[in-house]
Amino acid sequence: MVSVHKKTCSSIPTVQWQVQDLTSSSVEAISAGDLVKIAAAGSPYVIPLVDGDLTIGTDTALVGVAASDSTATATADGVVDIYLPLPGIVWKMPVTTATNFDTEAEILALQGDRVTIDATGTTYTLDENDGDGANNAFYIVGGNPETGEAYFTIRSGATYLSI
Repeated sequence: MVSVHKKTCSSIPTVQWQVQDLTSSSVEAISAGDLVKIAAAGSPYVIPLVDGDLTIGTDTALVGVAASDSTATATADGVVDIYLPLPGIVWKMPVTTATNFDTEAEILALQGDRVTIDATGTTYTLDENDGDGANNAFYIVGGNPETGEAYFTIRSGATYLSI
């Protein structure tokens, strides 16, 4: 689950997007805190990120972080409120391997890396194991060694706001 790092922002604008019914094209429910992207080029729907997302120029554009659970059901389309991925907002999320992020020195060594999301477990994590990738969407700017959370920004070129 993604949340705002409290030191950076107390109020984030939201926008509402459509979510396709849950039986269409293996669509998954969207929960508050999920990162979401456009389902396909030209689609009015959003879907949660999958493992290895998000690569700028390859994947569809990131729309933001779900501010609410989606209202889609098995038989009806719904909507979801989404926090806009604006520049300057610092988000936080657990890293994939907490032992790689449990000292200040380790966090400093990973600061500046551009990484992706790991969605192989039951929760999303920021994959600090990626190493730095020029087209990866998430930029590590710090973290908390006690909680294993990374602080990161979303690169503008990864979002629908830059298209």
